[in-house]
Amino acid sequence: MNPLSKSKKVLGVVALLVSAVTLLLAAQAASADQPFQRCPEDPSVNVPGPEICTFSFAVHNFLPAGTRCAFDVTIDYQVTGTIYFFENPPRAVAHLVAEGNATGNGHTLIRTAHFTETASPIIVFTDHGLLGRYSLPDGGTVTVFAGYDRDSILPPEPEIFHGNFFDDQDVAAFCAALT
Repeated sequence: MNPLSKSKKVLGVVALLVSAVTLLLAAQAASADQPFQRCPEDPSVNVPGPEICTFSFAVHNFLPAGTRCAFDVTIDYQVTGTIYFFENPPRAVAHLVAEGNATGNGHTLIRTAHFTETASPIIVFTDHGLLGRYSLPDGGTVTVFAGYDRDSILPPEPEIFHGNFFDDQDVAAFCAALT
């Protein structure tokens, strides 16, 4: 199993929960120039086409010394996205962008991400794109996850992964850049 599967599933669940809350909040904050509400408060309202909603949330991770690097690391980033809910076939497609930084030992790295996650019945998550990348001071990059990942919880099926994820070399480069 991909080492990011647990955090990816958590991110997926968080994104879906944030999306549900956003559905309610977006209905209240709709602009007057929209012809109709795409994220209605009343879910029984059926608007033609996909429901389109936006959401945003902050992520804060504190990694104590010894968990990734020999020193404390703080990772903060803001995720923004647009989610489309489709009925036929049923699925939710979220386009996400994240920007922030990782700090440790008096140094800072810029973190970026741009990816798409599709949630389909019963519980299948498909991610593709760049889930996370850190820009290094020398112009290089450390990739946390990039590629394609399909994780089927229900029905239970083997995970499919093509791409690269945060390996030991990336951890070493990440920590060295913060030294």
